[in-house]
Amino acid sequence: MIFHVDANSFYASCERLFRPDLAGKPILVLSNNDGIVIALNDEAKASGFRRGDAWFKISAEAARKGVTVFSSNYTLYADISARLATIYNRLCPEVEIYSIDESFLYYPDWKCPDFAGVGRRLRNTALREVGMPVSVGIAPTRTLAKLCNKLAKKRGGVLAWEELDQEAELATYPAGDVWGIGWSKTKFLARYGIRTALDLKNYPLYLAKKNLTVNGMRTVQELNGIPAIDSVTREKRQNICSSKSFAEPVYSLAELEEALAAYVHEAVRRLREQRSAARYVSVYLMTNPWDEGGPQFCNQLSAALSRPTSFLPDILTAAEGLLRNLYRSGYRYRKVMINLLGLEEDEISQGDLFDTDDDRPRDKALMNCFDEVNGRYGRDTLRMGATNPSPRAWNMRRRFLSPAYTTDLTGIPEVH
Repeated sequence: MIFHVDANSFYASCERLFRPDLAGKPILVLSNNDGIVIALNDEAKASGFRRGDAWFKISAEAARKGVTVFSSNYTLYADISARLATIYNRLCPEVEIYSIDESFLYYPDWKCPDFAGVGRRLRNTALREVGMPVSVGIAPTRTLAKLCNKLAKKRGGVLAWEELDQEAELATYPAGDVWGIGWSKTKFLARYGIRTALDLKNYPLYLAKKNLTVNGMRTVQELNGIPAIDSVTREKRQNICSSKSFAEPVYSLAELEEALAAYVHEAVRRLREQRSAARYVSVYLMTNPWDEGGPQFCNQLSAALSRPTSFLPDILTAAEGLLRNLYRSGYRYRKVMINLLGLEEDEISQGDLFDTDDDRPRDKALMNCFDEVNGRYGRDTLRMGATNPSPRAWNMRRRFLSPAYTTDLTGIPEVH
C-alpha cells in the first residue's frame, strides 16, 4: 500500500512553528528578492491572494488585510523537511522523498491491516514531534494516493481509497487535477468530453497511449488501481548552475567577483555532494532586460579545465578569469551566473598522460577537510578569500526573513 504524505501549506507552516501568535492568521511567503508569492496558507487564500501574485502589486492590500509576510527561508524549510523525513523513515520500511514537502511511503500488503490507523499515527507523530500538520492519502497506486491526499486536506487529514465510494469520488474530481495531467492535456481531453477522473479512468488504454503518451496511459492504469508509475530515482545532475538576481544593480567588477565567488562556492558544494567533477566552466553576465534606465548587455564565456575536478580554487580561478573577460564598465548588471558542465565521477576522472606533478590526492584531502568543517559548523564557515559575508548590493533582497530557528544558535527564540 502507498501512502502520500504532504505537509499542509509547508512554507507558511514552517514560519508559524515559532510564531504561535500567527495561528489562524494569513501568511504569505515571497520568492528570492521578495518578487512574487510562492506559498501561502488557507487564510491568505481566503483573503483573495494567490500564488504568483507580484509583491509590489499586492503589498498595500496585504498590509490593509493584516497579512504577515516572510521572505523565503530555505535553511529553515530544509531542516524541518529533514526532521519529517526522519519520522517517516522510523515508521515506514521504504520511503521516497518526492519533494521538500511531499513523500511516498511504501508499506507491505499486510493481511487485514488498519492502514488508516497507520496514517493517523503518522499525522499525529509529525504534529507532536515537529509541530507540522500533514495530510495522508492511502491507495494502491501513487496517482490515487495523491488524489486521496488532496481530498484528505478537507476531511480530517487522513483518507484511504478503500473506504471511499470510489466511482462517486472520481465522478466529481476534475480530470485536470489528476497528477500528471497538465493544462494542455486537460484542454485536449475536454474536446472529447473527458472532464472528470472517472471519464479518464474509462478512457481506452490504446487511445491514452496514442493521445496522451506513455505517461498518460500509465495515469489511466493507475486510476484503475494498477500500479504503473515506479518510484522516482533521482539521477545525478548533468550540469550544475548557481545564480540569483541582485537586490540592486551592480556596477563594479570587484562586487561582481564577490558575487561570482559566492555562487561558485554553492555550485561546487552541490558538485561535491553528488561526488562529481566538472570538465567545463561557463560564466554568464547580464543586465536587467526590463530596465529602461541604461544600456543592455548579455554575454557568456566558457573554458575547459585542465582536468575534470571538484577542487574549489581551480574552478574559482577559471570562473574569475572568464568574468574579467566578460566585464564591460558602464552597465547596470543584474545577474552573474556560473554553470559547471561535463560532469563525471570524481573518483575515476582520467588524468593527463604527461602530468608529472599530480596534486589530486592533496586537493581531495583539502576539500574533504573543507567539507567536514562546513558540515560541522555551518555552511560558509570556511570560505575562499574572494567572498565577503557582509551584506552587499549583490545579496538578495530579503526584508522579511525570519530567523534560522533550528540551525543557528543566535536564532533560538527567547522565552520570558
